[in-house]
Amino acid sequence: MTSHSKMMKAKDIAEWLGVSESAIYKWVSDGEFPRPYKLGNGDARRSASRWDRDEIKQWLEERRDT
Repeated sequence: MTSHSKMMKAKDIAEWLGVSESAIYKWVSDGEFPRPYKLGNGDARRSASRWDRDEIKQWLEERRDT
């Protein structure tokens, strides 16, 4: 992760890509999308999932080349 990277919420990624949040999580579950970073202490109520914007951009570039 570079110093210029931005951590993004599923909601923001879904809006950016024009898909639902559930699609993002399904892609992750299916191994088709970058896994999120888990922030917090591991307690589901106090943790957050965030994705690195640069990793999402790379994922998009790979899709465009296929």
